[in-house]
Amino acid sequence: MKDVFAFAWHYWTKQPKLFAVTIAVLTVATIIETNMPNALSGFFEAIRLRKEASTVWWHLAAFLATYFGYLLTYNFVWRLYNLFENNNFNAVYNDAFTHIETLSEQYFVNTFTGSMITTIKRGRDRLETFEDQVLVNLYPTILTVFCTIVFLGMRMPVLAALLAVYVVVMLLLSALLVMKYAGPAQEAYANAQDEFGAHLADSIGGIITTKSYAQERLEIARFMEQSAELRKHNLKAYWRANTTSLIQRCFLGGMLTMLLGGGTWLFLNGQATIDDMAYLVLAHTILQSYIRNVGDHVKNLMTSSYDLHAIIALMEEQPSVKDKPNAKELHVSQGEVCFHDVSFTYPSKTTPVFANLSIKIRPGERLALVGDSGGGKSTFVRLVQRLYEVSDGFITIDGVRISEITQESLRSSVAVVPQDPILFHRSIRENIAYGRQNANFDEICKAAQQANIHDFILSLPTGYDTLVGERGIKLSGGERQRIAIARAILSDRKILILDEATSSLDSISELAVQKAIRTVTHGRTSIMIAHRLSTIKDADRILVFHNGKIVEEGTHNDLITRNDGIYASFFEIQSGGFLQPVD
Repeated sequence: MKDVFAFAWHYWTKQPKLFAVTIAVLTVATIIETNMPNALSGFFEAIRLRKEASTVWWHLAAFLATYFGYLLTYNFVWRLYNLFENNNFNAVYNDAFTHIETLSEQYFVNTFTGSMITTIKRGRDRLETFEDQVLVNLYPTILTVFCTIVFLGMRMPVLAALLAVYVVVMLLLSALLVMKYAGPAQEAYANAQDEFGAHLADSIGGIITTKSYAQERLEIARFMEQSAELRKHNLKAYWRANTTSLIQRCFLGGMLTMLLGGGTWLFLNGQATIDDMAYLVLAHTILQSYIRNVGDHVKNLMTSSYDLHAIIALMEEQPSVKDKPNAKELHVSQGEVCFHDVSFTYPSKTTPVFANLSIKIRPGERLALVGDSGGGKSTFVRLVQRLYEVSDGFITIDGVRISEITQESLRSSVAVVPQDPILFHRSIRENIAYGRQNANFDEICKAAQQANIHDFILSLPTGYDTLVGERGIKLSGGERQRIAIARAILSDRKILILDEATSSLDSISELAVQKAIRTVTHGRTSIMIAHRLSTIKDADRILVFHNGKIVEEGTHNDLITRNDGIYASFFEIQSGGFLQPVD
C-alpha cells in the first residue's frame, strides 16, 4: 500500500495549488454538512421554547442556508476535483507511454503487448478509483466522524465518548474484514483479469494462424477455460464482498441503536431535550451515509491498490541498455564498424552467442552475413544497433565506442529493413517518411520508385494516403517489405542493415529491388543478412556464421569454389535459383 500512496502522491503534488484548494474546499463542505444537525437543532429549540416568530424564521433560514451552502460548496468541490483528476489521468498516460518508449528490446521480447496495454488502461482507471476512495470518500468520512463526535460532545459527552469508541472499533473490524477476507479474493480476481486479457490479446493477435490451421475450436476451448477461471474468481470475490457488506451494515445498525437508545435514556432522565433528539436523528443520518459505505471504500481501495501494482512495476522497469550520463552524439562521417573481442550472451540464456569476435567493416563496404538459423547473424546486427549490451569487448563506429554515445544518435545513423516489416496503421506516405519526417512528397515518391512500389501505390483508390491497417495487414508481405525498403532509402543514413530484405518478393520484384538495393547501398556501409544467395552474390565480402563464429570469409566467387565449404553447399542447394536480368 505504501508504494501505491507514493505513486498517487507523485501525481497529486504535480499540481500542488489545485490539490490544496480542492482539499481545503472539500474540508469546508464537510464541516458545513456536519453542522447541519446543529442548525436543525437550533430551529427545533426555538420552536420548543416558543420564541418570537422572527427568531424561529431566522433559525429556519440558518438551517436552509447551511443546507444550500453545503450543496453549492460540494458542487464547487466536484468541479475542482474533476479538473484535478483529469490532469492526473493525462499525466499517467503520457508518463507510461514515454517510459515504455525508453525500455530496451529485452523487455518487449518477454512481455505481452496486450498485457502492457491493459496495464496502462487499468492503471489510469484504478488511479481514479484510488483517488476517489482516499480523497472524496475516506477523507470526508474521517472528518465527518471527527466533527460529529466533537459537536455531539458539546451536547452529550458520554454518548460522544461511546460513539468514538464504537466507530473506531467498527472501522478497524471493517478494515480487517476487507483486508483478510474480501481483499485476497479481490486480488486473485485482479490477477485472473490480467491473465484473461493477455490470453485474449494473444489469441486475437494470432487469428490468421488460427484460421490457417483450422484451430478455431482449440482457441474457443482455451478461451472457455480462461473465461471459466475468471468467472470462478469473480464469483468468489462477489460472495465475500456481499458477506462483508452484510456484517458492516449490522455494525451500522448497532450504531443507530446506541445513538437513539442512549439519546432516549438521556431524554427520559431529563438530560436531553427534543431538539437534542432531532440533532441525533440528523447526525446519524449524515454519519451513516458515510460510514455505511466504508467497507466498499476500503474494498475498492484495496482492489485499486492491487491493480496499481502492475503499472507501478511497469513504471519502475529499467531499460537494460542505458545511455551514460556523459553520452555524446554520434556523427558518422565514414561508416566504419568494428567488433573488438566481443562476447555476448542473451540475458535469459547461459550459452554465449559470440566469444571474442573481432571484425572490421570498412567504410562503404557491402557486407553479407550467411549461415544457419541461430548462428548469430541477427544478433550481430542487434549489437550494432545496441539493442543489447555486449558482455565483453566493445563495438566502434568511426572509432567511437557505441557505449559512449546516445542510443538515439546511434539509431538515427542506421537504417533497417527487417525480414518482417511492421507498418503503422497510418497512410503509406507516413510509413515511408517515418525515418525522415521532413521529406517532401517528391522525395517520398522517388524512394517508392526505387523500391519498385510506386506504381502499386498509385493503383490504390487513395494512393499515398491509403491506410495500411494494423501492422500493415491490408498489404501483402512483399508490399510491406518494399515500403520498408522505400523507408530505408528515404532515410538516407550512412549505415544500412538489410535483414532478408527480398525474402517476400516475387521474382520480377526481386530483380527490381536488387537494383534498388545496389543503388542505395552504394557508398554506404551495408550489412545484409540473407538466405537467398541471389541477394548477396555481388557483395564486397561475405561472412559465413556457424555457432557464433565466422567460419568462412570471402566473395561469392571465392566461396563457391571451396570444396566442402558451408557457403558452397548452400549454393549447390540453391543452384539455378539466381535470377537473370531481362533485356
